[in-house]
Amino acid sequence: MPYSIRFDSDSLSFPASHFITFGDPEKVEALHGHNFRVRAEVAGPLCRLGYVVDFLPAFGALKKICETLSHKILLPGNHPYIKIRNTDDAVNVILPPLRWSFPASDTLVLPLVNSTTELLAEYIAKTFIKMLEEYSAFEFKTSEYKLRIELEEAPGMWGVYE
Repeated sequence: MPYSIRFDSDSLSFPASHFITFGDPEKVEALHGHNFRVRAEVAGPLCRLGYVVDFLPAFGALKKICETLSHKILLPGNHPYIKIRNTDDAVNVILPPLRWSFPASDTLVLPLVNSTTELLAEYIAKTFIKMLEEYSAFEFKTSEYKLRIELEEAPGMWGVYE
């Protein structure tokens, strides 16, 4: 596809905490945080007015996603070993023999099997596409566009989803 738009802005970033597991329930890294940074590219055909998608709603959608993830503990809701129990004011996480309890307002349970940077990039991409569809940003079928999301968790360390 010869045409694309790209987003690479310091305002497309968010601090968040997570941990990942490494195969066995006993192999869990410590809860820690990153200052994540998002880059995005949308490639596709030009609409009748000569652009792929409108920059403004697309940038706004990315900013809204970052704001939703900002200052949250990101938990994998589809992990095979992690059990998550919600109460009115807390999210209780059990991964035997470990247990955590987080304030509900500071926690976001995502539809992921692990909160890796690669899967977070996929989550951002799918959320971004859904938001663009809701904004009627695509003039053509969604399948005619290509999306690339890059998520930096530390300087020079990126998870990518296309």
